[in-house]
Amino acid sequence: MFQTTQMQLELNYKKAKRNTKQPYLLRGHLYCRQCGHVYCGHVDRTIRYYRFPGKLRITAPVGRCHNSNWRADKIEAFVWKEIERILDDPEFIATAIEKQRYDANNVSILETELQQIDRQLNALAREQKQLLQWALKGFPEETVEAENKHINENRSNLDAKKAELELQMKESREATVSLPKLEEYIQLVCQKLTNLDFDMKRLALDMLNIKVWIDGSSVEITGTIPVEDSEVVTTSS
Repeated sequence: MFQTTQMQLELNYKKAKRNTKQPYLLRGHLYCRQCGHVYCGHVDRTIRYYRFPGKLRITAPVGRCHNSNWRADKIEAFVWKEIERILDDPEFIATAIEKQRYDANNVSILETELQQIDRQLNALAREQKQLLQWALKGFPEETVEAENKHINENRSNLDAKKAELELQMKESREATVSLPKLEEYIQLVCQKLTNLDFDMKRLALDMLNIKVWIDGSSVEITGTIPVEDSEVVTTSS
């Protein structure tokens, strides 16, 4: 199953590469931290850049960001060096994989908590319906308003907790799906880490769900296996 997936991904990347005049390792992985725009590849006098579209009037007609373009060779070298550092640390990888496994096993617990919250929300809806009946029967207005305020506060707290649990559950389910493939792929990559070609590096970025966030001279790398924040002051232009 993994081999089929890997072969398909490799085929997709090769097709994408053929449709691109210049190879950009971080194509689709480089983002502006301020506005979320994706950097795009650009060549200026034979030099490859990642151009920031947030400065262009057509993409940001009102409030344009002030992030800069980045030399492709330098930012790619920096990011891949960080990825290599992580993949070359078996202890760190083992810890990250164990966290993914914990997240995957956490789904049933989160489902139970969500069911409890749904029951509480249903109970609040019944209370509010009963409160309406009180109002129709002439109960003191201040009593009805105070009780209604209390119910709405409880509902707001429960809605916030439900949203947080749903996000955790989404992440846990994604970990459940990706964990077996991730473990096998990391083993494969680590066996020939120093000899990876462009397509295999692109596969690594995809399998690890790598996103590179640019904020001024700051470069943050996030993904399935977390990479520590880094500061770069020499790769922009």
